[in-house]
Amino acid sequence: MKKLRRIAVPALGATALVMASATAALASATITSNGVAYSGDVRASNLGNATISGVSTLGAIITTCTSATLDAYINSNGTGGVLNGVTISGCTNNKGGTTTITALNLPYSGGTVNHAPVAGGRDATLTIPPNAPSHVQAVLTLPSLGIPSLTCHYTLTTTLTLDLYNHNSANKPVAGNAQAQGKLNGQSLQRRTSPAPDARCPASVAANGNFQIVPTPTAGLLAVGP
Repeated sequence: MKKLRRIAVPALGATALVMASATAALASATITSNGVAYSGDVRASNLGNATISGVSTLGAIITTCTSATLDAYINSNGTGGVLNGVTISGCTNNKGGTTTITALNLPYSGGTVNHAPVAGGRDATLTIPPNAPSHVQAVLTLPSLGIPSLTCHYTLTTTLTLDLYNHNSANKPVAGNAQAQGKLNGQSLQRRTSPAPDARCPASVAANGNFQIVPTPTAGLLAVGP
């Protein structure tokens, strides 16, 4: 059995912030590292806390994670990537407990990176279509509600679009960081129908956070151009 990997967002991947794989016809990008076309491994790691939130019959449930790292592979034309490793730690929730989030069925694939600049904003986008294998499990302890353990399951059922910023962008979410960055801004996962859902779990959860994106194992400065 493959070792399970922890994930903050699948998003989740995000996450999820740099996974990309799909048909080349749908991608329009040139990814470079230090000015040279780059195909290879990349790592996204959080800048500040990442949050995951949802509302259920228990009220608003907000999880805050202090550390999250996602590892992926990407081709220089914005295709052929795979999200293949995720690590998370330091997750607590607003009900006085902890949240443990695990990505099942890795690797994930199916997105494209596109050069899509917006004046005063992003330089590119990461688009992730619904991904059949995606399965994120969250196990929460909720002591203030008298619930010792609540297990929730989520998947991606709608296309997500995340903003990406080049290393030299003046519009990066975290100006003091020298690396390329990605931003999660309310992108959501939906509750799975299998296994049978617990009605106390939010029907959907939204993720927010900023991430730096760096080639690995050799560091470089990433950019997405036409």
